[in-house]
Amino acid sequence: MFTGVSGSGKSSLAFSTLYAEAQRRYLESVSPYARRLFHQMEVPEVDEIEGLPPAVALQQQRGSPTTRSSVGSGTTLSNLLRMLYSRAGDYPPGQAHLDAESFSPNTLEGACPRCHGLGRIHEVTEASMVPDPSKTIRERAIAAWPTAWGGQNLRDILISLGIDVDTPWRDLPKKVRKWVLFTDEQPQVPVYPGCSHDEIQRAIRRKIEPAYMGTFSSAQRHVTHSFATTQSAMMKKRAARFMIGRACPLCDGKRLRREALSVRFEGLDVAEMGRLPMARFSKIFAPYAEGRSGKLKALRKTHPEKALVVERIAADLCRRLSVLLDLGLGYLTLERSTPTLSPGELQRLRLATQVVSNLFGVVYVMDEPSAGLHPADTEALLRALDGLKAVGNSLFVVEHEMDVVRRADWIVDVGPAAGEHGGEILYSGPIEGLRKVAASETRRHLFDEGGGMPSRKREPAGWLRLWGFRATI
Repeated sequence: MFTGVSGSGKSSLAFSTLYAEAQRRYLESVSPYARRLFHQMEVPEVDEIEGLPPAVALQQQRGSPTTRSSVGSGTTLSNLLRMLYSRAGDYPPGQAHLDAESFSPNTLEGACPRCHGLGRIHEVTEASMVPDPSKTIRERAIAAWPTAWGGQNLRDILISLGIDVDTPWRDLPKKVRKWVLFTDEQPQVPVYPGCSHDEIQRAIRRKIEPAYMGTFSSAQRHVTHSFATTQSAMMKKRAARFMIGRACPLCDGKRLRREALSVRFEGLDVAEMGRLPMARFSKIFAPYAEGRSGKLKALRKTHPEKALVVERIAADLCRRLSVLLDLGLGYLTLERSTPTLSPGELQRLRLATQVVSNLFGVVYVMDEPSAGLHPADTEALLRALDGLKAVGNSLFVVEHEMDVVRRADWIVDVGPAAGEHGGEILYSGPIEGLRKVAASETRRHLFDEGGGMPSRKREPAGWLRLWGFRATI
């Protein structure tokens, strides 16, 4: 265990030094091309580190920001379910067999063609793009159009097209409003900035050379194109303001093609199964894994190969689920997007995956695995850590929770304080030896000695004066 007050340098030692050096040594063994695929940490400034095996970091950090990353994909449980539905699902009469990829919304074979596997579609409407229909086009009634010159350019193009930009939007003919907002046409017309309708029409008839030729783009086209292609987060956010999201009507928000959703197991399609809390899975799959399901017994007589597939996949599912449930994650669903999870939940998901991976001879570097965990579930966390250690791994754990620290075989205490007052190894050895280190703040909490770090009275260097405000409690 690496202990010490917050900011003392224990995470820097565990991750920026030990893990970074382990990663550097491993990456030296792969090709330069392969190294580019890894997120590489900076090379630590150390003289020498001996006896350091390969390391795996389990940090408190958010997962991938994409909504396609889920609890199911992170734990590989979704892969098992897809195999189950592909090989042993109940197909409608006459439907052809589907491969496992057809049950994934992240593949071309499985993704709903309308929402592309996202489950939601984003549309623009007249109300979303024209929030105040009492305004005229010149008064920027079409709020979805760009501001500054871009919007002025489109208004000048409309004048050249003979559309009245000085009539309130709601008084324009419906056909005109629909064309301006939704047309796919992109006519190119001469532009005469600053001229009236009549002046522009006369200039066009007389073939007077325009300031430039402008290309029209509807409000819908501008919004959707900006949202899909812009590299600017600010422009994407602005475009999103005019889009309305709703569940995809083709797949009902289930993200898959109809063919995949028609296959069922225990009366549920694969999307409905993914929406169940994982705690419910044991009731569904345990009878199959243990061979006591009536359906499994009947299946052995009619389709023995299919029965074997169900039994083996159910056993693997239950084996992986047992660790997740033991770590208090049974309330999560497989479809839950990883960006919505807390750092503590993410780390325990990774921990559960490692427990069932059967790796050995590896150093696991962890950052407060007890974070966000209910005290009643601490023992389950310790069992998972013991399981990793029992198969021949070493665990480097940065931790503040004393109930977890007390289980350490070896403790490295960093301090004595934070920031410039930290960074010193106060103690490294068996846990009982920390009793003798007077400067250790961890010692007081670990051995229930009471007291704490004395506060130092500081004189203010200046004052911040506030006025004209009202506080609400």
